Amino acid sequence: MIRSGIPCKRTQRGQSTIEYTVVVMALVIVLIANPNVITDVVTALKDLYAAFVYAISASDILVG
Repeated sequence: MIRSGIPCKRTQRGQSTIEYTVVVMALVIVLIANPNVITDVVTALKDLYAAFVYAISASDILVG
């Protein structure tokens, strides 16, 4: 017996694999199409890490 509104597990089999594949393919296409994206991502990560380190160093609460 299938409850109304709740899909059967059998119909959902493999859905996460398809979603993962689509997302990975989209990321690969973006990275190949515009090589500057990689530089932008690395720069953004460096900036976020610098902000994180600053926030920790400026904290009034001692950690550790």
